[in-house]
Amino acid sequence: MSAFTDFWDAQLIWRDPLLASVISGGLLGFLGVYVVLRRIVFVSAALTQLSTLGIIVALLVEERLGVEVEHAGVQLLVALAFSAGGALLLGTLGTGRRLPAEAGVGMTYVLAGALVILGANKLIHVAHDLNSLIFGNAVAVPVQDVVILAVAAVVVGLVHTVFRKEVVFVSFDRETAEAMGMNASLWSGVLYFTIGLAIPVAARVVGALPVFAFLTVPAAAALTASSRLKTAFAISTVLGAIAAGAGYLASWTLQVPTGATMVTAAGLLFVGAVLVRVVRE
Repeated sequence: MSAFTDFWDAQLIWRDPLLASVISGGLLGFLGVYVVLRRIVFVSAALTQLSTLGIIVALLVEERLGVEVEHAGVQLLVALAFSAGGALLLGTLGTGRRLPAEAGVGMTYVLAGALVILGANKLIHVAHDLNSLIFGNAVAVPVQDVVILAVAAVVVGLVHTVFRKEVVFVSFDRETAEAMGMNASLWSGVLYFTIGLAIPVAARVVGALPVFAFLTVPAAAALTASSRLKTAFAISTVLGAIAAGAGYLASWTLQVPTGATMVTAAGLLFVGAVLVRVVRE
């Protein structure tokens, strides 16, 4: 009872990080259904790298200008610009070119990754912060980050509510959509843009590694447990939120790295979904 009392007494410390983690997991879990079904997992990895690169660039510019105090808002804006801009570019690329879209995604991923390594090499004084960014460390999240994350989730939710039919149609039957006169590149760009918007704000809270996991694992579990698309979206959203929340609480209790614990929690949920599918069959 004492352990629970101590935990509850510390709610001012864990309340905002827990809320931010749950929102991140739910948001990414929802978008992950598109990522998995459209087989654009590598795109999410590329956008995560671009988001990280944006923060590296912001830090390097601040260092070059001699700014002693880091401006978190500026770093987030640059990360958003890199991620959302890259998402729009990758999402609206047409077909029929000599090089397939996968080639552009692959080059984006490896080049952004290389630049992240080179940039991080010049930022030794913030090595700890960079480690948290990559692997996740939602120990202390300021309330303004929770607000930004909530706003991003609302924007993504509104976009996918208002334009659900168009995005779903183009995502899963592009040829028919184009035959009916729909601008497939536009609606693919809308989907990619929402993914590019979600990644930087979520990575700021839980880190790049959990972001990539939440864009794939909850959706894979949901699609394993259900064959209905609408149900899969709901299940994936809930599983993402549960994995993030449970992972955060477990890391708090066990005093282990937060990001890795969240990813492990997501993996356990996937195993559970597989077992449910086996039992039902």
